[in-house]
Amino acid sequence: MSQITIQQAASQLNLANADLLWELTSVSSSAPQFQYVCALQDGCGTVLTTIKQQPNPSGKGVFNLGRIVKQYLDYDNHALTIGETGSLFNKNSQTAKFFKVAFGEEFGTSTTSSVVSYSGVGNATGSAAFTGSIPFYYLINGTLDPNSGDWNWATGSYFKMEAIPFTGSFAYQVALTDAPRTQYVKAADYASISVLNGNLNQSTSSAQDIAFVEYNVYTAGVTASYVFDNLNNTNNIFSGGPRTGSITDTFPATIQPCSSSAQPFQTSGSLLLHIGVGPQNLIDNGNIPEITGSWDKYTVKLHPRSSSGPNTNATWDSFTFEKQTNCAYDGKRFAFINDYGVWDYFNFTLATNQTTALDYGLYKQTFVPYNTTTNNVPYNRERRGTNGYYTNISENFQVYSDWLTQAEADWLGQLFFSPNVYVQEGNIWLPIIITDTQFQTKTNPRTQKNFNYVVNFTLANNKRSR
Repeated sequence: MSQITIQQAASQLNLANADLLWELTSVSSSAPQFQYVCALQDGCGTVLTTIKQQPNPSGKGVFNLGRIVKQYLDYDNHALTIGETGSLFNKNSQTAKFFKVAFGEEFGTSTTSSVVSYSGVGNATGSAAFTGSIPFYYLINGTLDPNSGDWNWATGSYFKMEAIPFTGSFAYQVALTDAPRTQYVKAADYASISVLNGNLNQSTSSAQDIAFVEYNVYTAGVTASYVFDNLNNTNNIFSGGPRTGSITDTFPATIQPCSSSAQPFQTSGSLLLHIGVGPQNLIDNGNIPEITGSWDKYTVKLHPRSSSGPNTNATWDSFTFEKQTNCAYDGKRFAFINDYGVWDYFNFTLATNQTTALDYGLYKQTFVPYNTTTNNVPYNRERRGTNGYYTNISENFQVYSDWLTQAEADWLGQLFFSPNVYVQEGNIWLPIIITDTQFQTKTNPRTQKNFNYVVNFTLANNKRSR
């Protein structure tokens, strides 16, 4: 008889670089040659990998898929330069995806018999098919601190459900970042924020409905010189959704785990949105001409839908960007993948030092040409004794941050742990490698209230010699 019970399962919304645990029991766990079978599938049900495990001494099977799932995720580099005309929303494509997890079992009638595979659904034979009460999982390429106190990501601060439409007021901070809500940018800087959008329970009445983003540009530090409301819909291939047209459209509640582009459904793309918020993003978008002139700061606010438009009394999150000017140094702008698998940004504004290291591959030949083909050995003072056959060029940079508060220093520590870091050069991003193997904070917390970082890095793709 085949009968599996899922005693423990990972949360439906989770971070892939965590311990994603499933615990199983079976009435057949004492059968000869018994093994639990776990099939990790993509959103369409295609099997990505199959894992088999013998029961532990208590007859249970424990599967940890966290280290396996992350192999099927990547990072959304396209979010670094959002700004296509008409929309500043950009769908996720690689950072988060739907997965299905199915279980089955196999066993024989004796220790020497053939083994039969069971689907886990009733007594049917076949491939693993038992999924329990959660039909699919939405996993993001972030990481969870093992000291967080739980196996699962505490999503309460990042994924909230409110009524659609929403006519009241609230003020949340749901963006996937620990960065300060007041940041400093230069006139040509790119930046983005990432946020979960929609729901996972397929409700038409409630969701984290990121319906509008509002930009307010200020001059003279007082008056908003321009207000631009950008509707989150699917007006082109790069935009968000899941709405396809007017803000008054019913929120599409149906989830389509098998597609990243099908509309009007919620997809893996529309459930995680990247929003362009840097000055250069707004310039590239072309809908906020004031950002190209004289401005002091601007604000970015995420609003839900009211009955007929954005509800400006309710904000999912709010950011303020102060203009930063050069003070004798050009500085360097970094983009790095944070703990949630999306991009954060920071400017190192003080001195930048650069050194270039050359590594030569050399060989030594004799001054006498023994391979001469003439009847006498020619004398040639220009003949090299030591020759180079390759030159490796390594450019190394050292940058200094301005003084940081303790909260800023704690957040920026994610830069050192990040698996993916870029530096902005003009309007492009260059991949780099942080070469620091240690960094120091809180050297004297009783008297030292501000901190600064010195970061050393090299280009991921160094120059080549001729």
